[in-house]
Amino acid sequence: MIDKQQVVDLWQECFNDSEAFVRLYFSTKYTEENTLVHIENGKVLSALQMLPYSMTCWGRELRISYISGASTWPEARGRGLMKDLLTEAFRVMRSRDVHFSTLIPAESWLFDFYRRLGYGTVFHSCMKNYEVTPIKKYPLSHSYSEEELYAYFMISMEKRPCCIQHSFQDFQIILADLYLAGGKVFAVSGDRGHIGGLALVVPDSGKVWIKEWMYDNDEMKKKLLFEIESLYPRHEIVSIIPVSHEEGTPFGMMRIIDASMILQYYAAAYPEIDMTISLRDEQIPSNTATYILEKGFCKKKPFQCDNVGFIFSPAKLVERIFSNKSCPVPCMSLMLN
Repeated sequence: MIDKQQVVDLWQECFNDSEAFVRLYFSTKYTEENTLVHIENGKVLSALQMLPYSMTCWGRELRISYISGASTWPEARGRGLMKDLLTEAFRVMRSRDVHFSTLIPAESWLFDFYRRLGYGTVFHSCMKNYEVTPIKKYPLSHSYSEEELYAYFMISMEKRPCCIQHSFQDFQIILADLYLAGGKVFAVSGDRGHIGGLALVVPDSGKVWIKEWMYDNDEMKKKLLFEIESLYPRHEIVSIIPVSHEEGTPFGMMRIIDASMILQYYAAAYPEIDMTISLRDEQIPSNTATYILEKGFCKKKPFQCDNVGFIFSPAKLVERIFSNKSCPVPCMSLMLN
């Protein structure tokens, strides 16, 4: 049995989060079955959580494990404890039939650390500023329940071709976190009073950050911006949007957990691909193999490094997959990061 309070204490030591957020997280997202810890002499020295999500990609729904709260006490760092915990996490994920693992590094130097453990940078973003267009005729919006907001949110998110999805419970926690930060939900009406646009925003230091938004058309977008500017006049309106690796800066990372299954899905989505890949995976040895992608199928053979087109690490392979011009830009948002 894990001493939850010790995990809380470690979190508070390593992350600059408010007491209110910590209470919210550990009362809603934390479960012992999704937590791994390293203990010495009764003390939790290192911990992480593996939070389950789904991701729509290639017309499928894939199982995702998001790494949250990866932390080690300062005096225990440099001993490889987190590397060992993540390696164990990959074993647990394989046993749960997880396809990918994702994470958002807390600091820039951690991109290199996670890359050595197989994570590639596939989520990129850029900041965009918005100006408000005056609206001559603007009907008042209705008041919507959380269920109605989520129904619109879910439909909009599922339309994105490569996107990590959130359950209704996730959505409720996201809203609770938003309100803790002084944020607000904007919902504008479209046809027949139904929601036509939704935005989750947080004001901070003269700016209004759009954490996530979706809208049916450009008119709904203008309505959202008009409402935001009306409540926060003279604030700069900024959103962080997902973009391709050529256009943005690194934001989040992904690791392949089940290479055989992922490459089969990839081959089926792009049957024109004809290539041979040799993958060497030190943390998940069962992934180490040579994969032949041809005519929409993937064949797995024993690893060989001679006469093959490409030899990949897990990080290079996932980056190669999502840098394919035909592959949609991956989107990950509202992860309580």
